[in-house]
Amino acid sequence: MEAILDGSFMLHGIRNGIDFLSQLEEQGFKIKIPREVLQELKDAKLKLKPNDRLSLNILFELLEKRKIKKLGLGQGRIDLQLIKLGREGAYIATMDNAIRRSVKNSIIISNNSKQIVVERK
Repeated sequence: MEAILDGSFMLHGIRNGIDFLSQLEEQGFKIKIPREVLQELKDAKLKLKPNDRLSLNILFELLEKRKIKKLGLGQGRIDLQLIKLGREGAYIATMDNAIRRSVKNSIIISNNSKQIVVERK
C-alpha cells in the first residue's frame, strides 16, 4: 500500500509530537512525499510563526534522515493531483477535509489518541 503525504498531515504530526512515519510503516505503508508539497512548505516557511518554522525545520531533518521517497505530481494544483492519485487507489495522508471527502482511502491523525487513522469508503 502506498501512502502519499500532504503538508497538512506532516505539520500536524510534527506540531503534536506524533511519529507518523513509524506508525505508517508499522501498518505496511510505503511512504511517498510529492516534491511539490515539499516546495510548498519551503515557500510558506517565511510566512509562518516561529514555532511553525521550527516544526518545519524538524520535519525536513526527519525526512532527510529517514530517506523518504519523493515523487512528482506534474502540472496543476497540488490538491487536485493528490485527489487524482487517491481516486486511483493511493492512500492520501491529509488533514484537509476537502481532499478527504474526495478520495476513497485517506489517513488522518486522531487528536484524541495521537494515532493515525485509516479511513476507507
